[in-house]
Amino acid sequence: MVDLSMFPKKFKLDETREIIVRGLEKSDEDELLRFMNELPPDERIYFRDDVTDPAVIHRWLHETSSTRVVPLIALHDDRIVANWSLHLTEKLWTRHLAYIRGIVTPDYRGFKVADKMVYQLLTIAGDLNIERVVIELVAQQKRLLARFTNIGFQLEAVLKEWVKDHSGNYNDLIILSMKLQPAWKKLEEMILNYGTHGG
Repeated sequence: MVDLSMFPKKFKLDETREIIVRGLEKSDEDELLRFMNELPPDERIYFRDDVTDPAVIHRWLHETSSTRVVPLIALHDDRIVANWSLHLTEKLWTRHLAYIRGIVTPDYRGFKVADKMVYQLLTIAGDLNIERVVIELVAQQKRLLARFTNIGFQLEAVLKEWVKDHSGNYNDLIILSMKLQPAWKKLEEMILNYGTHGG
């Protein structure tokens, strides 16, 4: 089991709002389902599963191995406003890799919540001796490219029509990655610049 004893953590977003970041717990099932159902429908279609299905959320919380997936949530007034996770692989050739996935509710975008969540997961990945972290986007999420490249991710590949969403449409898959050791200096600079305030 991954050590999450450093959580919960508080981060100030502005003069009146702060979030609490902690590990996702089984008791969060109903709140996580609410969060997923309130995401814009045109964004939910890029999830690998139907996140509006209660059975999917139940499976995530009760059947997913805690040694393979490290889920974090951000809360404001006890409501989930972001859900991010680190996905590990046990396969021999890719055991040095981990994947980061996540989303922030629209009302909390623009406060660098995603940066804070990704940084926490990168720190956990470093503690687990992960050498490279991967983020996958679809072409419609290109607005996120600048955000992730600014914190040290590099474009690795664009796979044409690689993803077929729930509506049956094909989308290009964009693959970004970060080698952890060279990236720490840039990440530390980001934290110094933004602190816990985010902007």
